[in-house]
Amino acid sequence: MNKNTSISLGNHFYFILAFFRLLLMSSSARAAEPDSLRQCDEYSPVWQRFEFLKQSGSNFPIEDLDRERIVFGIAEKGQQWEPLVHRYADVPVLTIEQTDEQEKVLASSDHLIAVVTADQALPKYLLSDSIRCLSLIVLGDTLELPMADLRAAADYVLYCPLNNTISRDLSVQVVFNALTLGEELTHYDTRQRLRYVPGAVFGLADERIQTRVDSIVQQAITATAFPGCRVLVAYKGAVIFNGSYGHHTYDKRIAVQPHDVYDLASVTKIAGPLPLIIKACDDGLMHLDQPFSRYWPDWKSTLFHRSNKDTISLRSVLAHQARLAPYINYYPMTMKNGEYQSRYYRINPSEKYSLAVAPNLFLSRSFTKKVYKAIRKSDLLPDVGYKYSGLSFMLYPQLLSNLYSDDYETMLYRHFFDQLGASSLCYNPLNKLAHSRIVPTEYDAHYRRTQLKGQVHDEAAAIMGGVSGNAGLFGSAYDVAKLMQLYLQKGSYGGRSYLSSTMLDAFTRVQYPQSDNRRGAGFDKPLPGNDTLSIENSYPAPAVSAQSYGHSGFTGTFVWVDPQYDLVYIFLSNRVYPSRNNPLIYRMNVRPSIQQVFYEAIEERD
Repeated sequence: MNKNTSISLGNHFYFILAFFRLLLMSSSARAAEPDSLRQCDEYSPVWQRFEFLKQSGSNFPIEDLDRERIVFGIAEKGQQWEPLVHRYADVPVLTIEQTDEQEKVLASSDHLIAVVTADQALPKYLLSDSIRCLSLIVLGDTLELPMADLRAAADYVLYCPLNNTISRDLSVQVVFNALTLGEELTHYDTRQRLRYVPGAVFGLADERIQTRVDSIVQQAITATAFPGCRVLVAYKGAVIFNGSYGHHTYDKRIAVQPHDVYDLASVTKIAGPLPLIIKACDDGLMHLDQPFSRYWPDWKSTLFHRSNKDTISLRSVLAHQARLAPYINYYPMTMKNGEYQSRYYRINPSEKYSLAVAPNLFLSRSFTKKVYKAIRKSDLLPDVGYKYSGLSFMLYPQLLSNLYSDDYETMLYRHFFDQLGASSLCYNPLNKLAHSRIVPTEYDAHYRRTQLKGQVHDEAAAIMGGVSGNAGLFGSAYDVAKLMQLYLQKGSYGGRSYLSSTMLDAFTRVQYPQSDNRRGAGFDKPLPGNDTLSIENSYPAPAVSAQSYGHSGFTGTFVWVDPQYDLVYIFLSNRVYPSRNNPLIYRMNVRPSIQQVFYEAIEERD
C-alpha cells in the first residue's frame, strides 16, 4: 500500500466516522418536539372534530393578554400542557388540586381555562362562585359524564372527542386565537396569533427540510461553532419549523429547550428602541428628516456647547450614514491600571451606585453623562457613506424617556411585549426569568471577570446597567418571532394594531439607494445584487427578496423578515461561549445556509 492509498483510506474512515457521529447527534441533540409536528396526515381529521358547545361571555378565545389574569388548569397529570401554553403567554399552568395554595391562585385570577378529560374526576370546586370566568376544554368522549352543572357554569366550552397530542396542541391554539374553528389550517389573518402546524400543510417537504437543517446544525456543533441553538421559521403565519439543538455549554449538562432565552446582542436595535421610534414617528413626535439634535439637545451646537453633530438627520443616523464612529470603548474610562476606580464602583447597590454591571459590581449612575459626552465629542468620519455605528443607540432609552415623559423599559413592555405575550423579551433577565432558561455567553476576562449569564455580553450596554439601545435585550425564539411577525404584518398582530403600515414601509426600505448603503432605517437589508452571489458571499441567504429585512447579533443571533415570501426566520445561539474569538459560525455560513433551505423548499413546492 502506497502513501496516497493510506491517505485515501484514512480520509474515507474519517468521513464514515463523522457520518455516524452526526446520525447519533441528530437523534440526541435535538430537543423533543410535539408529536403533532410529525403527524401531518392526522392533523386535518382531528381539527375537523373540534366544536364549540357553548359560547358566551367575552375574551375567549383570548384576544387581550393584558386584560385579564389568566390561569390554565388541567385535571390530568403527566401531560405536556405547559410548553404548549407558554408559546403564547407566561400564565400559570396548574394541575388542579383542592389545595390552599391553588385556591389562592384561582381566587386572584380573572379567568380560569380548565381542561376536562374522561379519565379524570371532575374537580367540584370549579363550580365555585369565586371563579369570575370559566372556560372549558373538553377532550375525549366525556359528554356522557355528569357534567351538566359544570357546562352550565362555564362561559365557553370547546370540545374534541379525541384526547391525544394533536388535539391538545390544537386546543391551546384555539384558546389563544391562533386557529379559528371552521377555517382551514392554512387560513390566517392578522387578527390571529402565530399557529404551529407542519409545513406539509402548505405542501412543503417536512422530512427533507428537517434532514437538511439537522445536518447543517450538527456539523456546526461538531466543529464547535456553538454549543447549541434555536431555529424557528414561520411561513404564512404558521410556525413550520421549531428546532432546539445541542446544549447550553460544551459540557452537555443542559440541553437546549424551546423556551430558552438568549442574549440577542444587536438584534436589540430593531427589537428595543426601534419599535418605539417608529411609534414616535406615527405619533408625530419624531420625523426621519429632522435633525437628531431636535430630539437629543446635547447634539445642538451653541456658543458654549460645541457639537459637530448639530445637523445630522435621524434618517442618516438610523441608516448608518451619519459619519459616526463605529464604537467607543467606555469601560476603560472607569478603570486605572486594570483595577476598578473606587469613585465609580461599589460592591453593593445604592441610589447613587445603581447600575448593575456584574454580580456584586455596581457603577455610579452619573457615569452615563460621561458616555453621552464622549459620544457628542467623538470625531466624525471624513467621508460620507455607509459605516455601521452603535453610538446613537446608546442614547435612545433616555431620548425616548424624555420624549414621552415615561420610562423607556416600561413603555416597551406596556406598548409591545406585554400585549404580544412576549414576556421573555426583557432587559436584565436575572431579575425576571428562571435562571435555568438563560443561556450563558462569554467568560469576560477583561472587564467583569466572570462568566456571563443573564448579564448583557456587550460592554457598552453593561456600562448602562444592561439597558441600552445597542444591546441588552434577551428573549426566546417564540417571543422574538411574535415581534418579527408584527413587522411582517405591517404593524398588526393578534387583532391589535401597534404601528402603521405606512411608517413600517418607510423604515424597512433602503434609505439611500443612490449610494452603496444597503440599510433601512434601523433595519438591515440584503447586499446589493445579493441574489447573484454564492452562499459564501451573500448576506443573508441568496434567495431572500429585496424587500426583506432584519438584523444580526454578535453573540450569534439572527432574525430576518421577508414580506414577499411571507417568511420569518429566527436563529439564536451563543457562539461567543466560552470566547468571542470563534469565527466558525461565519466561516461555515451556518445562518444563511439554514435560511436558504426554506426558500429552496418553497421553490421546490411551487
